[in-house]
Amino acid sequence: MVLAAALGGCGMLGKTSSSSSEGLGEVDGAFHAAYYKAQVAKVKGDQSGAREALLACLDADPESAVVHFELARIERLQGQWTAAMSAVERAVALDDNNPWYYREFAEIALELGRNDEADAALEWLLIHKPEDDVAAMMLLDLRSAEGRYEEAAEVVDVLEKEWGPDPEWHSERHRLHLASGDIEAAIEDLANLERDFPELVEAPLQRARILTSLGREAEAEDVLRSALNRTGNGRLHLEWAHLLTTKGETEAARVHVRSAFASDDVPLAEKADIAWTYIELAELQTDLQTEAQQLVDLLLEAYPNAAPPFELQAALYDIQGRNLEALDALSEALDRDPNSADRWLEACQLAIGAKEWSRLDGFAESAGGLFPSLPVFPYFRGMAFMELGDDKAAERELKVARNLIVDRPEFESDVLVMLAQIAHDKGDHPASDSWFDMAIEAHPQNILALNNYAYYLALRKAKPDQAVEMAARVVALSPGDANFEDTYAWALYVAGDFEEALTWIELALFHEGERPSATVLEHAGDILKALGRSEEAREKWQAAIDAGGDEAAIGPKLNAE
Repeated sequence: MVLAAALGGCGMLGKTSSSSSEGLGEVDGAFHAAYYKAQVAKVKGDQSGAREALLACLDADPESAVVHFELARIERLQGQWTAAMSAVERAVALDDNNPWYYREFAEIALELGRNDEADAALEWLLIHKPEDDVAAMMLLDLRSAEGRYEEAAEVVDVLEKEWGPDPEWHSERHRLHLASGDIEAAIEDLANLERDFPELVEAPLQRARILTSLGREAEAEDVLRSALNRTGNGRLHLEWAHLLTTKGETEAARVHVRSAFASDDVPLAEKADIAWTYIELAELQTDLQTEAQQLVDLLLEAYPNAAPPFELQAALYDIQGRNLEALDALSEALDRDPNSADRWLEACQLAIGAKEWSRLDGFAESAGGLFPSLPVFPYFRGMAFMELGDDKAAERELKVARNLIVDRPEFESDVLVMLAQIAHDKGDHPASDSWFDMAIEAHPQNILALNNYAYYLALRKAKPDQAVEMAARVVALSPGDANFEDTYAWALYVAGDFEEALTWIELALFHEGERPSATVLEHAGDILKALGRSEEAREKWQAAIDAGGDEAAIGPKLNAE
């Protein structure tokens, strides 16, 4: 419609001269040809060509308002804001009754920061074309941004008169009054919104929140009570529960929470978020577990085919130490919605915690089929196979995991450590050392890689200097860990530094507390023996046997002369 009007305008504005065979004057023909060329160029996206053709139009008829308007639009698209303003000013001057020209003028003026001129153009549109809600909203935003709230409210009045009753107008007045700091007027706007649109719960919800923030809890409760009597909307129960909780009236709040959970007005996602909060609190406050279970039961009853209630039940079982029941509940969640990688990850972690290695393999296999690009699931399968004694399958899955890892050196290092462990368990020490070297290269601070590699080297009495260096890095990275101190002590012992080894084995004994492990006790005996303190060595070896150590291995040391 705009194009048709513009072309018609060109015919009327073109200068006349003698007629030609086309029925147009010579200048008219040139004008229309140039204008047509401009429109074709615009359709093709050739803004420069369109601009050149429009300038040719102006050569033929410099008084054509529509050409100045079209030129302004092209200049604006090319970011030539000053030229665009010059063109649109000329268009308005030539035709001061065209709303399209005023809209273009306002948009360009706003970009140039000429807000007063933009305001005047938008005001003209508000008066002469009030149905242009886009222009009206531009004016509303401009006046709001400049803090002219009363003038902005006048725009809302025009919009309401033009378009009829709508919650948006009350909401806009509410926003303006809040921005101006007139809280009482803002509260009144919400009351008016509630009066005119009684089924909308946003008004009483917002009004109650503002009143609560002002310390006017009794008024807030009256608002919620009235709205609940009128609508029965469960979201109001939630808001009331929140208000009562802030007042410390937790028992009364729980009644409203249960009512909200029984309501279809509150989305499942919102209910689930609340239930998660209860479960997280119940982990620290065990007396809340009953309340959390009641909420979960409501969700299980209301949404038997949805995954979140079963996921919540799994989490609650987990904090109660009911690992197998947690796994079963999470399996139910996955049956209902298998398309969540995070949920599969949680299932795998639960299976690890419960030492359910076959179920871990099953979860990881299913998840890997759904999310084949994620390396964590073949990693979990590798872990499961290791625990199940199938080292060949474990190695296969871990290599798959490694090939999928991108820019995650710490994770890659962990995978390589597991491959090193498999090789070590098979007695393939060169392969084990190679995997450990790659693990440390990928992540030089991998404590598990450094510790295990150092310990295995020390057991084999191989590369003693490297073993000592790696073990020293471990105790520096994680001080106070008895296991790491034992590794360092043993590496020092193998390297022949018995005095330093004694220092670290004593630290390991200290950090293990009243019941040190058989391994640390045996190592302590060996180190003491190397220092010539035979009687003390025998005491440690006997303690190692008493702690469950291998008597067949320790006994000969104990009984030797």
